[in-house]
Amino acid sequence: MSGNASHYDSIDGSFDVPSCKLDTLMDGPLMSVYCKCGRIVVLDRSEMRLKLSLGKDLQCMKCRNMRISEEIDALDNLFNGIVEEDC
Repeated sequence: MSGNASHYDSIDGSFDVPSCKLDTLMDGPLMSVYCKCGRIVVLDRSEMRLKLSLGKDLQCMKCRNMRISEEIDALDNLFNGIVEEDC
């Protein structure tokens, strides 16, 4: 077994992997960050810097799709004359 290989424990079904920081999991231009929901998102560092400079959240695919769906619904409601009252 090589030094980087993980060991599978057949009793509890887990892998014995040495702990490390998220940022050290990926070499090169990619970086791992947490979404607000807790998922790990892998982004290109330049993409991450651009999104942060524009004031955007770093989101996982699920949160991004949910946000886009809510924005589309809000635009549809606005176009159709449906006004939602804020609580």
